[in-house]
Amino acid sequence: MFWLLIILLVLIVYLIFFIAQFTNVIFRGYAPFVPTDTETIRLILKEIKIKEKSIIYELGCGRAKFLRMIEKTGSPTKLIGVENLISLYLFDKIRFKLQSSQIILLKKNFFTVNLETADLIYCYLNNNTMEKLGEKFCLECRPGTQIISRSFPIPQFKPEKIIKISNKPIYFYKI
Repeated sequence: MFWLLIILLVLIVYLIFFIAQFTNVIFRGYAPFVPTDTETIRLILKEIKIKEKSIIYELGCGRAKFLRMIEKTGSPTKLIGVENLISLYLFDKIRFKLQSSQIILLKKNFFTVNLETADLIYCYLNNNTMEKLGEKFCLECRPGTQIISRSFPIPQFKPEKIIKISNKPIYFYKI
């Protein structure tokens, strides 16, 4: 009986996650939850230079894999993940507590987060969202801010470089 309750609880959690994902993608135009693979993050980290005491954001962070891999390097940075989906936010909150992570997690729509202090921003979203974010970056980001976008370009900016991995581009920008 105990295992049946556990299985039922897990199924309910998955159902809630699926409904939230479906609603956000279909009705709100959000990017679906698709995590960046480890190989891609390793490649990105080889391509960038993270300065000491940098402020790094991952917008729509999902499981915050990009931030977690930076944290593992031991680089003294401020890491901020922004996630609006409650199920992913709660999952990460619990994980970060258990792992004594220093990552700051915000349960917010990233369009409402002020990015003026950002030194580096990472996104894996969609075309529509990147176009809207481009406008936000123009208004809020200071000169020198690095922006990395997996698969989807920012139409307002010309990338400094584009690297392809598994036939998907990674766009590197500097404001």
